Amino acid sequence: MKVLFWDLDHTLWDFKKNSREALAEGYAEFNLDTYGISDVEQYIESYEKANSWCWNEYREGRMEKSELRGRRFKMAMEPWGLSSDIDIGEKLGHHYIQTSPLKTHLFEGSIEVLTKLQQRGHRMVILTNGFDEVQHIKVEKSGLAKFFEQIITSDSIGFKKPHPQAFKISLEKVGVDAKDVVMIGDNLEADILGAKSVGIGQIFFNPYSHYHNETLDYEVKTLSEILSIELH
Repeated sequence: MKVLFWDLDHTLWDFKKNSREALAEGYAEFNLDTYGISDVEQYIESYEKANSWCWNEYREGRMEKSELRGRRFKMAMEPWGLSSDIDIGEKLGHHYIQTSPLKTHLFEGSIEVLTKLQQRGHRMVILTNGFDEVQHIKVEKSGLAKFFEQIITSDSIGFKKPHPQAFKISLEKVGVDAKDVVMIGDNLEADILGAKSVGIGQIFFNPYSHYHNETLDYEVKTLSEILSIELH
């Protein structure tokens, strides 16, 4: 019976929906319309673009965690000439960190699929590049904790997916061989190709049908499709 390593954000925990909800609340909390930001959707889109760029820099080791948290909000405010307003950027960043992990939207089928896989006898672990202090909150608040024996974060092991050491250290922590593990995630490079590089099986969760030409073990558009895959 395969041990299943799960990514968290964008795979089980609906990062986009939860993040957008928290950002909209921050927009209202700090009256960003009075700063000339009249459209909440434009603000959210500006943040998402900045956050994506910052996370890529973080994954590549060109940005530290402490810099990422503040810089993404500074960058988000640039279209309105507010990137130098340190006070509002810090307030928005603090509000986001405090509220977004408490959101509980999951991808469709998450609980049902995890329940059936657990009933089948699969050991399951979360392996995430997210920050240690927020990922545990997300798992607990959204009702996922009961399914996982460990939550392994890049913070706790010192390596981010797709670095081979992120997977090798995780295998050691769980006490399993690569051949006995399948990684399930939405990020082709970080989750899937990273796992493939060290001999771990892969299920690419690709709900938006992003094109690629990689040869993978499995690819699914919905989480429920995983239940039809032989994982012995």
